[in-house]
Amino acid sequence: MANLSHELLTALDVDESCDLDAIIARRDPDDFDALRRLLTTDPAVNPRQRARAVYALGRWGDPSVVDDIRALLPELDREGRIGAIDALGRLGTEAALDGILTHAGDPSVPVRTFVTRALGRIATPRAEAELRELARTDPSERVRSLAEAQLA
Repeated sequence: MANLSHELLTALDVDESCDLDAIIARRDPDDFDALRRLLTTDPAVNPRQRARAVYALGRWGDPSVVDDIRALLPELDREGRIGAIDALGRLGTEAALDGILTHAGDPSVPVRTFVTRALGRIATPRAEAELRELARTDPSERVRSLAEAQLA
């Protein structure tokens, strides 16, 4: 299990994103490493802390965590998938795009909504092609409309 500083542990346990934002802004490599160590399905890791670590790492902007986040995706519940897809969309690499696209057909409309937002954030030709496909074929009017808006 990750050794967390008191400040990082507090930020992970508090509902306010501003606490994590201050840690992200500081860019301490020790905090990054501690957050990265939380990207595991180890039952000793608090799922809430793991979700907050995914949030923070997506905003940190270091694409080295993409594979770690992608490895978590199959094990996450709906809320966890939403957070991971959001983080991958912010990281924006081809590997992140691959991870996002594994959930383009997710049974959950909120997950597919975040897939659509993440694709719009990446804005590569491949992501735009997937947005066009979602706009044309997704069973949810909400997702189709959002895909069209992302393309506009």
